[in-house]
Amino acid sequence: MAAVAPLALALTACGPDDTSSSGSASGSTTPAATSAASQAPTGAAPATSGASGASGAGKTGKALTQDQLVKALLTVQDMGADANRSTLGPAGKQHKSTADKPACQPLVDLTDAANASPAPTGAATGFYYATNGREYQEIQLAQYAPGQAEKAMAAAESALAGCASFKTTTPGAPVPKAAVKFSKATYQALGDATVALQAEYDQDGSDHSVMETKAYVFIRTGDTVTMMADSALADPGLPDQALVKKQLDKLHTAQQG
Repeated sequence: MAAVAPLALALTACGPDDTSSSGSASGSTTPAATSAASQAPTGAAPATSGASGASGAGKTGKALTQDQLVKALLTVQDMGADANRSTLGPAGKQHKSTADKPACQPLVDLTDAANASPAPTGAATGFYYATNGREYQEIQLAQYAPGQAEKAMAAAESALAGCASFKTTTPGAPVPKAAVKFSKATYQALGDATVALQAEYDQDGSDHSVMETKAYVFIRTGDTVTMMADSALADPGLPDQALVKKQLDKLHTAQQG
């Protein structure tokens, strides 16, 4: 496994399972969209990580099943991605990732809903790749039991103060050990709560072999958490606000159906 393999494969091997949604490509485990470095936020002024009560707040509806979450993902065409490299489907988990500092586990679980305990009632993931390159974009939609989404977001944000750097172990994965660095970022406040993070993953638990850097935005609307992330070897930039809004709007439409 090359050092620059996407975290979805090299660190946790937790991409979608073999069931893919309409408009997605199955069989490929390494998909991506336009260069993540081009996806910096535009438009409205950013808000501090964790801000709540901004646009989109209260736009909740029915709880979605896993199949409905898959259908609520933005399509490959929406993301301008390569259908032959991109995959959409239920969130799958082959290996459990554990932080060496128990207080940091909420960050690991928030970035991969299939790793979380208690687990969401349903989750869907899309990996969107361009025709060439290792950069990709990821969308994850997770439906939690009542009150659990709020707890998951709050626990992860609280963990940041003591989890700027820690290590993870993923037995059975292609890269079983990784050193992880997290820091807060700022982003436009959306939904009921917004958390933005910058992360760096180093291979084999060292600080000398960068495997991936990733910029995350998590938006909670009721008991659903939408995660959008851009990945690159370095400096991916935070997800594009227009794409984030498009995903939130599609999710909201599904919840009202």
